[in-house]
Amino acid sequence: MKVYIYKVFERFWHWTQVTLIIILAITGFEIHGYYELFGYREAVMIHDRTAWAFLILIVFAIFWHFTTGEWKQYIPTLKLVKEQINYYITGIFSGAEHPTNKLVYNKFNPLQRIIYLGLKVLVIPVMVISGFAYMYFNYPNETYQLGSLDLVAAIHTFGAFFLIVFIIAHVYLTTTGHKPLSSIKAMITGWEEMDEKEAREMIVSEMEYSLQETKRNFLSEKDSSDFLDKALEETEEKIGVKKENKFRDVIANSGAGYFKIGADGLFVEVNRAWVNLYKYESCDEIIGEHYSLSRSERAITQLDETIAKVMKGETVEHGLVIRKCKDGSVGYHTITMTPWKQDEKIVGVEGFILDVDSSQAAKMEWENN
Repeated sequence: MKVYIYKVFERFWHWTQVTLIIILAITGFEIHGYYELFGYREAVMIHDRTAWAFLILIVFAIFWHFTTGEWKQYIPTLKLVKEQINYYITGIFSGAEHPTNKLVYNKFNPLQRIIYLGLKVLVIPVMVISGFAYMYFNYPNETYQLGSLDLVAAIHTFGAFFLIVFIIAHVYLTTTGHKPLSSIKAMITGWEEMDEKEAREMIVSEMEYSLQETKRNFLSEKDSSDFLDKALEETEEKIGVKKENKFRDVIANSGAGYFKIGADGLFVEVNRAWVNLYKYESCDEIIGEHYSLSRSERAITQLDETIAKVMKGETVEHGLVIRKCKDGSVGYHTITMTPWKQDEKIVGVEGFILDVDSSQAAKMEWENN
């Protein structure tokens, strides 16, 4: 399965940055006398012009990151850093499962976040400042006295070696994706190739995120009854699941339980995830049954009140719900429920449930109390 991860500008910025850094490295090392390719004078001219082009790209990239919210991708976290390091050191060679999943809203693993943030706020600024000091500070000078540029040159050269090491490591790690060249192809086309499990996990995570964001955006509007459809459309657009099926068909096989209930209280539609969460054998066992079968007698009153609210046009979200499974056991999930409309008339309710394990449920109950 292929999922749309990288936007057009993101890919343009990435490859342009790579090209400019390589040109700067080639001309920079020639200026230092390591070899002769263009000739000293030509190398200096190319290096200077490329540096200006790189600075312009940085300005546009900063603007894009902040206007699109992509800067959040670089917020560092220590969660799973140790696991990520162990994966790169040993796990990757033993076929271990990757400790983190690549998502539209979380493209970088914890180690990448730290390294990329360091590049953007430390290495790149140091390279730019030391480079322009090299270009424009003449010494000795009556207005600005620099005894020597030796230290500046050393810092600039050290940064260049660091970038070369980073590029080599970065290229190597791109071969650790679904296939050796899948990550490189993804950065060219925008479509990341994932196996079925990775794609489903990503879809569930992105769908939950999009539902939360869309709810914030639409609940303040007068008519928010179609928020679920808008959320699905927004999620489909953002994650761009590349498959013949409609997006609803994709989520039908995901880990999020989808349901649709008519005005008479009977189930009209459920997906496989809903069936699995409630431990039924097939969707046929549920279709046509009353929603009361999914709740205990004690909880059915609350569900009746919730559905009554949704039938009046409200969108309701519960932080923690206890479900009654077919085998008599209980489970926990969160639920988002919204009106189901046909021809602008509310004819039922629909929504999603997302499973919560018992430890999370205990924590949520404690926090709520």
